[in-house]
Amino acid sequence: MVVTALTRKPEGLFDESAGYDEDVGIRLAAGLSDQEKQQAQALYRVFNELWGVCIVIGDPGTGKDTFGNYLAHTIQRYFPSKRLLRDERPRKLFGSFHGLFNEDVLREDIARMKKAAAGAGATKIDAVMETVADSWVQGAGTVLLQNSILYLTEYWRYCYKREPHNPMNKTMGAIHKEKRHLNTLIIGTVQMASELDRWTCLPWIDWITYCNRQRANPTVFHYRVYRAKYDRRKEILLAVGNPFRITVDAGKPRSFLGTGKIVVRKPDYAPESEEERVVLAVLKTGVDEYDQLVEYLETKGDMPEWETLRTLKQLSLKLPNQGGKFVIDYPCWFKTFNSRSAPQIQTALKAPKSPGISD
Repeated sequence: MVVTALTRKPEGLFDESAGYDEDVGIRLAAGLSDQEKQQAQALYRVFNELWGVCIVIGDPGTGKDTFGNYLAHTIQRYFPSKRLLRDERPRKLFGSFHGLFNEDVLREDIARMKKAAAGAGATKIDAVMETVADSWVQGAGTVLLQNSILYLTEYWRYCYKREPHNPMNKTMGAIHKEKRHLNTLIIGTVQMASELDRWTCLPWIDWITYCNRQRANPTVFHYRVYRAKYDRRKEILLAVGNPFRITVDAGKPRSFLGTGKIVVRKPDYAPESEEERVVLAVLKTGVDEYDQLVEYLETKGDMPEWETLRTLKQLSLKLPNQGGKFVIDYPCWFKTFNSRSAPQIQTALKAPKSPGISD
């Protein structure tokens, strides 16, 4: 008897993709500066290779939305392979993102869950809805969320503890359980962690970020990112270890947002200080980028960067106890999202020193 060996290659029979414990390296966008590369590597390591759940806690006006937009945009810019989904539309200045994720987008799937639950008894509602939610995550949800950043404002609306049978709550619970498989980083803003569901949300949170605003410079925000641990016995979420600190100046011009240009909107404005006169005079010569302006005023004049930046903010933003002059316009984090609380809300919280990322 002659045995003939099979020579056809068994393509498609094996999974050769990288596993969780395999080092695939950090794939960064091209053209980043050395400082940006260092920031990217720091974020990659702090946020567990960019998957998990991070909640952002703070009172109104302390910079929750600023942090959410900063982090979501920054990770997408540094790591272009990550898809960005959000629950609200940003300003045009924010730039491109991959789609919306909210109850309107998932209307048909939520309706399907409600229909399934309608035929179940009171004691079986949870099990039925969880089964439907798990099925969605393993199917359509995987297609939507795989390798993504999911930024959700007012996170409690999706995981509210007083609405345990809400289909969206069950959907988020299923997503949280599959966060590693989905390779999804979820960023959610909330005023109090106690608002979140103790079954579908709190046990799955990996980081807590606390926000506060600098008193002396109200466009600057300080964030402390802690590892999170849920105490099931006491039913509280704990911040553990030393924080990773991030400082963001939301009023500083950003060359990578929009056109990156500083534009004079009121050319006939009469300067109210010598600093305003000098800055506007240089802008009117055609210097329209922040780095160029700073370099020119430091080398040709005697204005340090902090003084130039303060003058630009006074000419462009509505600051506490000041009427907005709006003489110039430039791209900054404040202008990437619609928040009426942006730079005019004051806080008495003191800001800590930040040895982490300062941007």
